[in-house]
Amino acid sequence: MYIRVPLATAALLICTFTGADAKKAAIDAQLFAAYTASPDTVQFDVCGATQNTSGCYGGGLMSPPFEQACAVLEGTPKYKDNVVTRAIYVLDKRTSKTDPAMLYVYTRSDTITADSDSIQVTLKKQIPLDVTGGGKSHCFMVAGESFLYAATDASTQVGVVDKKALTETPLHGSGLVTRLTADERGYVAVNFQGSFGIASPEGGFVESGGGNEYEVSTRNAWLP
Repeated sequence: MYIRVPLATAALLICTFTGADAKKAAIDAQLFAAYTASPDTVQFDVCGATQNTSGCYGGGLMSPPFEQACAVLEGTPKYKDNVVTRAIYVLDKRTSKTDPAMLYVYTRSDTITADSDSIQVTLKKQIPLDVTGGGKSHCFMVAGESFLYAATDASTQVGVVDKKALTETPLHGSGLVTRLTADERGYVAVNFQGSFGIASPEGGFVESGGGNEYEVSTRNAWLP
């Protein structure tokens, strides 16, 4: 048996179901972190809006101290009730070109209510990498879903870090590292002098060859 529904009523039903099925905005959708750094410290401030308030709510300071903090990367946020957690990765290229670069892994936790955001940052692990740097080197750091890639242009190796186990496996190249790039899905291009490899978001190379190739994201421009 079919029931005829007036057009206006049908339109209302469609709108109601669409609204109910719409994806709920993340609890931190209107909050952002702005970073600043010096060679020996990295810090950020969290500002924006909660349900009832707006402004700046605090931040975090990371200062082991570093020798030459040169790259910072955030991990994918995880949500549980009103708590948001994410990793923060800081690469230290060191002062000496013979000392191993260090990767510092922090956990940032935001406890968000209708009126506030309480932020905590703790050091989870310090990982020496099979990568050398030094004061005059330039740093690269990108990540896919499961692995983080860190390097400098003074090294022939890339430190590939398992983001879950927090262990590193060095990736050897035929020359100095020239660039690391990633797209928004987590495909990573690793470039050495005269060769390249493309890694999938889960790790493992899906293409390699001579010359150089790069990934391009929707957020940051690739500069040829």
